[in-house]
Amino acid sequence: MKTKLLSFVAILFLGASFFLNAQTPKGFSIKPSRNLKNLPALQSFVFGQSGKYWVMIGGRTNGFHGFDPNAYLFPFKKANKYIYVYNTAINKLDSMSTAFLPAALREQYTSTNMQHFQVGNYLYVSGGYGEFHAKLPDSSWVTYSTLSRINMSQLINAVLTKNINQFAASVVYSKSNLTAATGGELFKLPDGKFYLTLGHRYNGKYGTNNTSQVYLDSVHVFRLTETASSISITPNSMQYLSDNLPDSVTQFRRRDLLVVPAIQRGGKTVGLTVYGGVFTYGNNGAPFRNPIYIKGGTTPSYVLDKSYTQTSNIYSTANVEMYDAQNDVMLTTAFGGMGENMTTDPDAFTKKILTISKNNRTNVTTEIVNPTTLPTYMGSEGVFITAPSVPMYNTSYDIINYNAIPAGKTTLIGYIYGGIVSNGPSWGPSNPTLPSNMVYEVYLTK
Repeated sequence: MKTKLLSFVAILFLGASFFLNAQTPKGFSIKPSRNLKNLPALQSFVFGQSGKYWVMIGGRTNGFHGFDPNAYLFPFKKANKYIYVYNTAINKLDSMSTAFLPAALREQYTSTNMQHFQVGNYLYVSGGYGEFHAKLPDSSWVTYSTLSRINMSQLINAVLTKNINQFAASVVYSKSNLTAATGGELFKLPDGKFYLTLGHRYNGKYGTNNTSQVYLDSVHVFRLTETASSISITPNSMQYLSDNLPDSVTQFRRRDLLVVPAIQRGGKTVGLTVYGGVFTYGNNGAPFRNPIYIKGGTTPSYVLDKSYTQTSNIYSTANVEMYDAQNDVMLTTAFGGMGENMTTDPDAFTKKILTISKNNRTNVTTEIVNPTTLPTYMGSEGVFITAPSVPMYNTSYDIINYNAIPAGKTTLIGYIYGGIVSNGPSWGPSNPTLPSNMVYEVYLTK
């Protein structure tokens, strides 16, 4: 299961012609949930799910960090130091402090922008950026190199019963510089390999001159060797997917982006698509606007699509995937986030809802901009959670079966929770941003 990032929705697809002979959907609608309340206000966190339980780890309890060199942009006091378990059936929130985890995980699990992906009962987590040895003389800001696997049912039970020993035992981990990253995404494809997709390694206090930043410039592909009590990268399994160009010109120099699962031509294979991300090399680096399509297998491969140039919603934000098997069309919808216009306002918060439609038969990609905007500037680093009742094309990757959604009806397809909220497209002392604790119900009308 892969969740996606944001917090709201509106009407979409009006007049969309990309479906060929398919029924044109009338749009999305959104309303605040009456039942799902009392959640923590978080952004840039890890999300996992087990039945009626939602699990939230790490992330920030403040808004957008900004760029003021005189400000403390990632204060440790605003790091999320709890693992939350939320029972959606009875609207009940429980938590335990990360202080009860093994020492190697206590601080990593308070970091921001960790990569994560869920496979059944296991939630895999890597990297993240945060303060190491906070409040101690040797404190430093690092990108963590720990890769861990959480037994979700065990962790949830431990939090609910306040069982400290079970809490600590629910996570196994190892350390490797190969998985040290922040601002990328993590997936496991059907070939059995994990794909740590892009991101960077950032060390030092953000906003100061005493920092180092190295982009991965590649996708790290590897297998894991796992037992009930251990996890490690399988020796000699590492592969690197890249254009192998210098950092100054590579198309793989990306972070804070959309990496989404994608049904490939014929409807039988799942790959990955990379949309957007930042920054191109140089002091005035621009966002990346051409997608990268990734295919798994014995020798993973990629294609850079120069025929499509993304116009907005370029940063990581809540997104939902749907597949139209009748026409072999893959749909990705990004809700808000950042990137109002790549020519004039690439770093501005946006209310825009953008659907990217890729026709697998013709290899033509088109954009559908929703005529109605979101109610406010929301969405960055929240999550989209598919509804239990929505028809799925692939449950492992949360890809909705568009053709199975009833025509002429309004269907609940999911929920949006968390993320950054802004009163305007910019940020600063006169316009502070905040994390959201809201849950919205998302409906699709065909």
